[in-house]
Amino acid sequence: MRCDQYEDLIGKRLLHNIVNATGMMLIPENTVLTEGHIEKLEKFRINLYDILVEEVKETEELVELSEPEGQRQAENPAEPDSLNAARGKAGTAVIARADTGELVKRADAKLRDIERLILNTGKIPLTEVEEHVLPTLMEATQNRNVYKLFADLRAEEDYRFKHSIGVAFMSAVLGRWLGMDEKEVALLATAASLCDIGTIKLPSSLVNKTSELLPHEHEIMKQHTTLGYDMLKQSGVEERVAIVALQHHEREDGSGYPAKLKGPEIDRFGKIVALSDVYLALVSERPQRPALPFHQVIHNLHGDIVRNRFDSAIGMTFLNRLMSAQVGSDVMLTDGRKGKIVLIHPNYPTRPLIALEDGFIDLSKTDSVQMKEVFG
Repeated sequence: MRCDQYEDLIGKRLLHNIVNATGMMLIPENTVLTEGHIEKLEKFRINLYDILVEEVKETEELVELSEPEGQRQAENPAEPDSLNAARGKAGTAVIARADTGELVKRADAKLRDIERLILNTGKIPLTEVEEHVLPTLMEATQNRNVYKLFADLRAEEDYRFKHSIGVAFMSAVLGRWLGMDEKEVALLATAASLCDIGTIKLPSSLVNKTSELLPHEHEIMKQHTTLGYDMLKQSGVEERVAIVALQHHEREDGSGYPAKLKGPEIDRFGKIVALSDVYLALVSERPQRPALPFHQVIHNLHGDIVRNRFDSAIGMTFLNRLMSAQVGSDVMLTDGRKGKIVLIHPNYPTRPLIALEDGFIDLSKTDSVQMKEVFG
């Protein structure tokens, strides 16, 4: 079907690839179109009547689980009953698509409830996480504009909760970008949402401190990794969920903590959450410092990937997807010229091809000019 207005495309599934005049991919086939996609179509002046789409059901199942409950438990004997039950409910529930702002608020409220339950009982309420937080995370990251998601996150006032939600959202999005199936994304999202659970065991005056941590305070804060791991192990959660709490501050080159693990020793989930954690910290307003501009964050992360602090395959996928969403955005260069991003180089995502008023400049072929600001 064709639509008469760009706005009518939102929520519909694209039936073909959309490319620009040079043949560069703008939006791939089967994408469910969002406001961000519509902005890109308008920026590149894609003819509305060349776009074929189909309707998408207003509701959709989060996870496919059609086999009988008894069969599912027999095939997954090592999983806690609460996780099987939560997956069963998530698989059969039909959840209407909600605004991302509402989903952020819903996740924030549930995480606050869960922290109160832990403080009151000393136990992690896994059923609450799996039945209420996980479905919200899965819905929020399903075919949505990631920048709209983080714009809504910035509206939340409490940095600690905002950061936990953001890391879980970003990890789930990155998991999908890396080709994970929904079951694996769900486990990753659960792990990411609980990665900082160990901070509950630390003094609140330290966790909520608004000034820079002193060296000895930072050493105390590092304990949240082992504390979180112990809490999750005792709760009976799946091993990989506990491992993420332990490893999400490890780095590829062995410079992280608590065990100074290197590349192959770090679980893939831990690598994904580590990258998401740093990205969210850099783009967010924090009590100790302001948020960094997008282009500076991308530049910093690319440097860390090159220096082997983050997994290169995961990191470059992350940067390429983030930068690809900026194609069509206006930029200011360090030499004062203005232009528009028209092409992202897979190996140099932070140095795209820029269209200027009088031609083009390929930032991957020069060291003298960089992006100074992106207006995306």
